[in-house]
Amino acid sequence: MAKAKRNVNGEGTIVQRRDGRWQGAAYVLTSDGTYKRRFVYGSSWEDAHEKLTRLKADSLNGLPVAASKMTLGEYMTYWLTHVAKVKVRKTTYVNYESWVRNYIAPGLGKKKLGRLSARDIRAFLLKTAQTCQCCAQDKDKNRPKPKRRCCALGQCCQQFPSDRTVRILLALLRTALQHAVREDEIPRNVAKNVELGMGTMREIEPLTVQEGRQLLAAARGNRLWAAYELAVRTGLRRGEVLGLRWQDVDLDAGVLTVRQTLQRVGGELFIGLPKTQRSARRVALPAECLTALRARRAEQQGDRRAAGDEWKDAGSDLVFTTKKGTPIEPRNLNRSFTALCDRAKVRRVRFHDLRHTCASLLHEQGADARMIMEVLGHSSIRVTMDLYTFVRLDSQRSAFDRVGDALRDINEGDDDDGASGVPARV
Repeated sequence: MAKAKRNVNGEGTIVQRRDGRWQGAAYVLTSDGTYKRRFVYGSSWEDAHEKLTRLKADSLNGLPVAASKMTLGEYMTYWLTHVAKVKVRKTTYVNYESWVRNYIAPGLGKKKLGRLSARDIRAFLLKTAQTCQCCAQDKDKNRPKPKRRCCALGQCCQQFPSDRTVRILLALLRTALQHAVREDEIPRNVAKNVELGMGTMREIEPLTVQEGRQLLAAARGNRLWAAYELAVRTGLRRGEVLGLRWQDVDLDAGVLTVRQTLQRVGGELFIGLPKTQRSARRVALPAECLTALRARRAEQQGDRRAAGDEWKDAGSDLVFTTKKGTPIEPRNLNRSFTALCDRAKVRRVRFHDLRHTCASLLHEQGADARMIMEVLGHSSIRVTMDLYTFVRLDSQRSAFDRVGDALRDINEGDDDDGASGVPARV
């Protein structure tokens, strides 16, 4: 009686389990450089055989399988704690943690890291974009009963994530999974194979010259007049304005140096470094900003005398403080700015849109892209030109008029019948 042939090493085996499914097994190359036994499952012998063949082919081609058995949720927790937290700014880390906790962990957290596919990520992003986050995160149910108004009452408010949020989630997954590749947890970054449509960007229309003039005129006499002057004329960010210290301002030389920012992070006010290395910069101060800053210094000195022992600056030396010397809440600046827009009778825009206004006004007045980039503290000219410069219709018409004038000068004196020596087209 002939003996049954043994499978060649690496060929694998396929057997039927007690539950009726078919199981294939083979030793394949893993991402940590060793060969380990891996399993595939199918509803039929043919299905298991196809999966096993594909698994072995990838191994023979040098494409390893994942060595890690942890879930994506477990890995994201590890990545946040041991990688992101020590690498990025505190404000960025807080945002990362929030996106992982509210979106990625509930949607993909239970998926095995090694079995995550581009299809899984694409389906997750599509579902997230179509899911009301007020319902998904029980936001309305967590409010006190008198303030519940939508999802907790069975009335969905359709609070869908923005296109930007969905793109941020994809970018976050790409970054985290790329680190998993570098640490040999997985063989490849499947998030790189996911592409999104063009989407829609938030349309930003900065203030016009007339609106800017009205806004600054209405701001005179306001405690934050100098803040608005700096935002419109020099493009400082909100955190850079609120974190500005007197030691960073040279009123005699007319120069301001951005060295720190003030933001609310994790429920507390936090003074940190500027957004990027380029954000730490020196900016020449226009005469109007110098006037407003001198007025602000005199006002703050009056506040200090009036407050007496209740003054609480704690050596922060901040330019913009409350009447008691404490830092100004970023949201309070937003509220003050909204009220100012109404008082000045201009469109309600975000405080950050004053930065866009500065860039567009500089561009319209002929400033070159490099100079605008330096003023705003951008890391590249592309960011400056793509996101922060806005060409108004009036500017387009003016440019077309100049082209028209040039064309008329060229054809001046020509007759319709070609008297200029150029044959008339028949």
